[in-house]
Amino acid sequence: MKLHLLSASVLLAALPVLAQGPAGPGAHPFAPGGPGPMGFGFGHQPVTNAPYSATFTTTATEKLQDGTTLTHTATRTVSRDSLGRTREEVTFPAHGTDTQPHTMITIFDPVAKTITTLRTEKKIAVVRAIPEPRGAGRRGPGGPPPAGDNAQAQPEGAPHRGPREDKNVATTDLGSKTIAGVVATGKRITRTIPANTMGNTAPIVTTHEEWFSQDLKVELSRSDVNPFRGSDTMTVSGLTKAEPVATLFQVPTGYTVQAAQDHGFGRRGFGGPEGQRRGGDNPPPPPPAGM
Repeated sequence: MKLHLLSASVLLAALPVLAQGPAGPGAHPFAPGGPGPMGFGFGHQPVTNAPYSATFTTTATEKLQDGTTLTHTATRTVSRDSLGRTREEVTFPAHGTDTQPHTMITIFDPVAKTITTLRTEKKIAVVRAIPEPRGAGRRGPGGPPPAGDNAQAQPEGAPHRGPREDKNVATTDLGSKTIAGVVATGKRITRTIPANTMGNTAPIVTTHEEWFSQDLKVELSRSDVNPFRGSDTMTVSGLTKAEPVATLFQVPTGYTVQAAQDHGFGRRGFGGPEGQRRGGDNPPPPPPAGM
């Protein structure tokens, strides 16, 4: 059970967020408003005229009480073109009864307003319509959002807006540095649970560090250390700002195209309010801290 839950959390870390804490490449791509690793999300403006391709590697490490260390790694290859179309290919290692790594490919097309999931093992392409942002039906196209809605749509992949003022949370500006040939700005968020707050004899400290490219609107590096869950890191490699080939954002030859309704999804691409958050193909939510 411990291993299964950790694998689920690694999967979530590899897919937007699901991620996820601060949003970014760790957030679930199908979470409403979540920017996702490749920077798309419902309620977020697609990033145009900033093409790139890169490989992101997420590693989760947890040390058990008996000294055993559990390490899980997932990789994703991301491409985005000048139109804001994105493709993400995520590879998960073999686990449990699975003897081979599993690959999931998702194509987000804000031009066609579709999300396509490629099931490589069966050569099936499942196409969903991108749900309209919440509240879109209450105002005309281009009109101002009603009171209570988010007044501004954040650029996809934008850094997480920090929590409300909390004396136990400290944010440090780390300045800028070059990562994979791209300038990124960094910050570190430290959260402290004071001693005797939850039966702890000493303070519990968690840290989150992220490096974000304002040019590409993409998180390039992330590190999380949490005593309850261990450590998680995300690194980038092979980054290029060249325009990806157009065929990456098309259904490959030989695939059978099926509508989302054929797979139990509603007209908007997800079945019901709960389906809008998780969807039939998506992983379960992350386990509570300390599980």
